[in-house]
Amino acid sequence: MANNSKLKKLPDFVTETLEVKWSNLLKPDTAFGEASANHNITVVLDKTLEKQLADLLKKSGAKKINGIYEKDGVKTFKAKSRVHVENGKFPCVDSNAAATDAVAFGGDKVRLRLAPAILTRDNSVSVYLNGIQIVEKNTNNTTGGSGFGAVKGGFVGATATVSSTPAAIEESEDEDLPF
Repeated sequence: MANNSKLKKLPDFVTETLEVKWSNLLKPDTAFGEASANHNITVVLDKTLEKQLADLLKKSGAKKINGIYEKDGVKTFKAKSRVHVENGKFPCVDSNAAATDAVAFGGDKVRLRLAPAILTRDNSVSVYLNGIQIVEKNTNNTTGGSGFGAVKGGFVGATATVSSTPAAIEESEDEDLPF
């Protein structure tokens, strides 16, 4: 978050359940350099959140809410946090409000704890990410998901450790390879 002298904090709030469009929660987003590293989540802006943000804007007297975008007719909302950058992964809780190793990905259903603040530099409202509760995981996009269902009575091996780095590619001496 920015320097407190440049912010006027507003009351935190928790959203209703929202659909995740995109997230950078496993590791910080460094697209604009290490100095601006942050975790962020983009959710589909539903009517309930849109109304909450409009009411917040009206009550605050600010001129706009930062992080609202529209592309191909779909409105989204992006919230960021720099608080857990040094830990690597942004902490999430499950539907029982218990800490989990899982993080939210596209298609998941989540609730967000948000902390709005008025930026005095331009009289706009930035809404910071303070917490994520994963309500429902997208079964088509779970970590380690293969697209297969269980086969009763089939082979069961030791659980594989999923690496975030690709496996090394073996070099071949076959001259017929096109690359």
